Amino acid sequence: MRIAHSISFVVVSLAMMWLTLASGVTHASDSDPLNAEEQAFLTRAMSDNAVQLAMAKLALAKSKNPQIIELANAIVNERLALDQELVALASGSIDKTALQRDAADNHRIAALQSLNGDAFDKTFTGLLVRDHCEIISAYEAMKVTSTHETLKAMAHNAVPALQGNLTIALAVLRSGSWKPVSHQEALTSADEHSSKMPAYWEPISIVTAPW
Repeated sequence: MRIAHSISFVVVSLAMMWLTLASGVTHASDSDPLNAEEQAFLTRAMSDNAVQLAMAKLALAKSKNPQIIELANAIVNERLALDQELVALASGSIDKTALQRDAADNHRIAALQSLNGDAFDKTFTGLLVRDHCEIISAYEAMKVTSTHETLKAMAHNAVPALQGNLTIALAVLRSGSWKPVSHQEALTSADEHSSKMPAYWEPISIVTAPW
């Protein structure tokens, strides 16, 4: 009995020690400063957030398409929540105001401001598809490479919502309910604002998208 009791005590003690050490490692990982790769990701993610919010708010102001309005509202709600987590992780190391200012001057916004009707709606949705494909890849990479537990968890939790918005944007783009739009008219309108941003008015897929 004494031997069995001693073995049990040792096992329990070792388990307690392992849990304590594991907890300490996690805490240390969270308290460590972000490395250069993680910091670059945060800057990119916050910049993407600022641009997506600016685009979505412009869509709410310009579009009359219920699908576009619903998608833009979803983008605003999701990105505002995500922005709070990114700002908390950045801990003041990134100038959010500068990112918002840059977003307002972004060539995407200039191109979208020059468009109306279906030309606007399709270009807006096409840009959402492209941008979400790119930023989702960045979040997926951070899930694998980051050693910061909170950042890894944030990236892991953010991906499903981003993928959901990508799926919706693709569905809207492929809906086939668009009115005929002049290809040249959309390009000319965008060029007038010194932008090379293309307008998207055809159903596309991630495989065949022109980026």
